[in-house]
Amino acid sequence: MTRRAPLLLLGVPFVLAVTACAGRIAARSFPPASAQDVREALSAWDAAQARAAGMAPSKLLYAAHMGTSGLPSVPGTLAVTYDGQRILTASLTGPFGSRIAEYRDGAVTGEDREAFIVDPEAMRSVLAGVWLGAPTAVAGRDGSDCLLTWEGTYRVDAVIDVREQKLRSLRVAGSGGRLEATYSGGLNPWPQRVALKEEQSGRSLSLTLLAAEPLEKGTMPLP
Repeated sequence: MTRRAPLLLLGVPFVLAVTACAGRIAARSFPPASAQDVREALSAWDAAQARAAGMAPSKLLYAAHMGTSGLPSVPGTLAVTYDGQRILTASLTGPFGSRIAEYRDGAVTGEDREAFIVDPEAMRSVLAGVWLGAPTAVAGRDGSDCLLTWEGTYRVDAVIDVREQKLRSLRVAGSGGRLEATYSGGLNPWPQRVALKEEQSGRSLSLTLLAAEPLEKGTMPLP
């Protein structure tokens, strides 16, 4: 039976399956948001969504470091093809080009050749530093950071810097595990650095964007 995985942990294995049954992930304390805080947070969120929506079709190349708690990290690369709306392909390789996992046509195939169906919008959102739709609530504010929450299919917390209008972190929780993404560096317009960690297994993946080139119209990914 094919399994559906709404989020990717681009490591070994390539997939983190997340559903809505797990509780909210505890994080730093945020004092309650005022009405002004809510307006500023939603304005910053709209700006972040507009940036992501305006991303041009691109080929992206990341330096990757894959790790598991207690073990040294392993270097690799992640190559991504984005058509302006969705991720078409993503290929994760390890040292000396060894194949770890590949995403294509909405499915991920790993070293064991087992295919997982993946939500392409969720994958795009994590790499772009946004999430799906409008937040359910602005749960609090600490300095320039506001905590946004989503209730529904996924349990999601996102911390947004309202001054810089970009995410600092994104947490998604479900019965399949907990995924945390943290963002640092600039925006070009993709986040420069993304660090992913699956809390239950301790697997992690750190990505640094090395290059982003325009994807020519009509370009098809190689088989």
